[in-house]
Amino acid sequence: MDNIKAVFIDIDNTLLDFNKCALWSMQKAFNDYGLSFENSMFDTFNMINNRLWLRIEKGELTKEELYACRWNMIFALIGIDIDGVEFENVFYSYLTESAEPVDGALDLLKYLHGKYLVCAASNASYAQQIKRLNNAGMTEYLDRIFISEQIGFSKPQKEFFERCFEKISPIVPSETVMIGDSLTADIEGGASFGMKTCRYNHNLTNESSDLPDFTVCSLSEIKKYL
Repeated sequence: MDNIKAVFIDIDNTLLDFNKCALWSMQKAFNDYGLSFENSMFDTFNMINNRLWLRIEKGELTKEELYACRWNMIFALIGIDIDGVEFENVFYSYLTESAEPVDGALDLLKYLHGKYLVCAASNASYAQQIKRLNNAGMTEYLDRIFISEQIGFSKPQKEFFERCFEKISPIVPSETVMIGDSLTADIEGGASFGMKTCRYNHNLTNESSDLPDFTVCSLSEIKKYL
């Protein structure tokens, strides 16, 4: 891929394995509450969590509203009668400490660092993501960290990318690539702004899309293109 000067990389499920981190955090919080944990409960968490984050990407929900309703919705489905907002605080605290890298993520950052301007881009909480990236030993390989909470807009909104490019001028979108797992937040968002895009299809899903310039199933494959 020619003429690339900056690489944008999503954080959750691209650099850090959110699924492993969330599972660990959920198990720890359940243990604190003396609750019995079953793997099917994590499937319910993923279903609700993904649905809520999609609404955030569409501008229909704020992160604060997600935190206020997420666990009450999950507990209603799995038949647990406790305060979901209180539980969210415990879960969130554990999640902030979690820092399980995606396989090959740290190696990829080391490879990209120095060759390109490397920028992390996330819709999650700023303080939480900074702590997790630090815990994973990744911040030293990141030149910029763009978090929606500080920017005021979320991926895939064009305003999110506008604010990012104000910080890396004179680099323009055609000289960048957006790497991420989300077809909406990362791929549609980046492509609509004129960036090249790379879909990290870690779940090996069969979703069809003509948008990504290339798709990889492991982060090590990205080195073939950059």
